[in-house]
Amino acid sequence: MVEIRNFAYSPEKVEINAGDSVRFINRDRIGHTATADDGSFNTGMLGQDEEAVITFDEAGEFPYYCIPHPHMRGTIVVK
Repeated sequence: MVEIRNFAYSPEKVEINAGDSVRFINRDRIGHTATADDGSFNTGMLGQDEEAVITFDEAGEFPYYCIPHPHMRGTIVVK
């Protein structure tokens, strides 16, 4: 699980196995996204306490950011 809190992803880096899913939950009052740099996933805008689950089928490193707040950065590492 990745929590979005205080304009940051926590944890900032997540390591999972291929086929696993990551749940993103926004705890801020402001809307956020988790959007892959390469466009491979996008949670869409998440309001407070909304969540999205993304499944990662292929190995690789997937950096992501928040569209309205591009200084927010995170990475999913899939083994």
